[in-house]
Amino acid sequence: MAIPMLAAFAFATALLPQDSVVPPAPRTPLPRPVANAPLARTNDNRRPAGSLSGKTLTVSLDIVEAAYQPEGEHDPVVRVLAFAESGKAPQVPGPMLRAPAGTTVRLTLRNRSDSAVMLGGLRASLSEQRDTLHIAAGATREITFRLERVGNFFYWGALQGLSTFSDREWLDSQLTGAFIVDSAGAPPPSDQERVWLITEWFHPFPKTQTFESALTFNGKAWPYNERLNFTQGDSVHFRIINAAAVEHPLHLHGFYFRVARSGGARADTVVPASLQPLQNMRIVPIGGSLSLSFLPTTPGNWVFHCHFASHVGEVVSLHDSPDAFTIPSPTGDHAMPAHDMPGGHTMRGLVIGMHIAPAPGYKEPAVGERRLINLLIQKRQNALVGGQTAYGFLLQTDTATPARDSIQIPGPVLELKRGQPVRILVKNNMDEPSGVHWHGLEIESFPDGVPGFSGMGDKIMPPIPPGGSFAAEFTPPRSGTFPYHAHLHEMRQIGSGMYGAIIVSDAPRDTTRDHLIVAGGGGLPVFYKAAPNFLLVNGSAAPPTLHMTVGDTNRLRIVSIHADEVLTFRFGTEAQATRWRPLARDGADLPIALRGSKPAVATMGPGETGDFTYVPTQPGRMSLEVWTESGQRVVLPVEIGARSAAVKH
Repeated sequence: MAIPMLAAFAFATALLPQDSVVPPAPRTPLPRPVANAPLARTNDNRRPAGSLSGKTLTVSLDIVEAAYQPEGEHDPVVRVLAFAESGKAPQVPGPMLRAPAGTTVRLTLRNRSDSAVMLGGLRASLSEQRDTLHIAAGATREITFRLERVGNFFYWGALQGLSTFSDREWLDSQLTGAFIVDSAGAPPPSDQERVWLITEWFHPFPKTQTFESALTFNGKAWPYNERLNFTQGDSVHFRIINAAAVEHPLHLHGFYFRVARSGGARADTVVPASLQPLQNMRIVPIGGSLSLSFLPTTPGNWVFHCHFASHVGEVVSLHDSPDAFTIPSPTGDHAMPAHDMPGGHTMRGLVIGMHIAPAPGYKEPAVGERRLINLLIQKRQNALVGGQTAYGFLLQTDTATPARDSIQIPGPVLELKRGQPVRILVKNNMDEPSGVHWHGLEIESFPDGVPGFSGMGDKIMPPIPPGGSFAAEFTPPRSGTFPYHAHLHEMRQIGSGMYGAIIVSDAPRDTTRDHLIVAGGGGLPVFYKAAPNFLLVNGSAAPPTLHMTVGDTNRLRIVSIHADEVLTFRFGTEAQATRWRPLARDGADLPIALRGSKPAVATMGPGETGDFTYVPTQPGRMSLEVWTESGQRVVLPVEIGARSAAVKH
């Protein structure tokens, strides 16, 4: 079930009491593991299962009852079914199957659980309907098949009666393993290659209209999962497989990546080099996969994470569940870590942390004079629909001091010059901590904006405390369109208006032809009630008209920064979409092969930006429609004026 599309009640676990008019429902105890169930081990997907001899892979897998702890040792342990190599401990995710194309797989499956299970995803060359195995409780099945298709896949199990992996919830949710089919003759994977399998433990409680969820990369959630270590200049390769029943817009801090392969649950295709744009955001669909590569050019700590705010916060954490089953610490130390203490950073779930060590001879860049920008973080009570609090940014000028409860949604446009050093002094005038991320900019780690993590060594960016300030110093290296937004308590702060746009250019813009469209949220759904329209375009549910002139080349800079929704943009008349030319994505110019004329429709995840050019050919009225997957819609009117006679001649 996709969290961003749940009914309004589903956000009950995400908001603090101050953000709603109805208190959240009490949490329901979690299902405990069966007696004597073994604790599933976390699988980092670095060692393939089975025995490969010549062109034959022999594997024996069991389905067993297991206990699963997706977070830290002080957090709940829940009941699951899990895969295990025969004679070994169960693993979450299941043992990785990996072999070259042309390999014959001899697989023995034993169901040692009390539930009948359906298996799928093992034979990608077959149709989805034919690629299923039904194994009764206590039964054993043996199958032999040949690997035909190269790519990143996953195999899965589901309780009898379900139709596919996306129907699973909690008990069978971790019956999933990566299945990598390499090209024949491909070299062994390097130390810089990692396979990441996304799964979700999801338990609905219909009586209270709530749920509990844990989203993980390779079976563990941030901050308890593995931290990666690379060196500046390494060539890093990620294979990402989404076996959860929800899409994920994934974002890489600090660097751009290129996607070399992409696919769905049963197909995986090569992306030609000419069609691989630089990007730092990519939506991985349900059942989808990506092979991406990047060069970490700047040392420090960086994160790779889902950009749905609900997927990196309390919504996807089992922490503090009442009457939860836990396992005593083997060291006897069961103290709460700093992450979970009051004031600790709230990021959880789908986050991967990386440390990039400096290359030999690296020296921090020396910078002289910087342009100073004073940016305020503020909030205002009862400013949004339902009586919710609005969050936002303001610029502090030399001539006026804004009221401490004044805000601007979206935040002021930060017009920066490529190559010009800046010092953005962020002052927090709120009564809660915050942090700001300069999304997509290739800057140093310390000002990147993840409190408690960005930086290197003993220089780590702290949360910006109430009344405190933080100086983000950097030099934007490329021209483009970027967002900036909160990176602490993301669901509440971004969702309620704490976002804006950065435009980096080489010369002043002609704003009569260079148009900025920022689409984001304006509050969170009120519990147990129909959610009103929380989608805002340029700060309004009824934005003012955008004006163009026939014959002019217009640049549309679109920023999609809703906290928890994928947005679709459509530009044209009521009858049909017009055509435009894509120019840039995520602040980076597109390859020539991707700049051709195409229908003016774009789907963008939170944090994505897109630049397009459009030349109107006749006067009239058009519109840029923006809508969410959950049905909210805003229309931005566009008025096309005739070119004057003076211009014509």
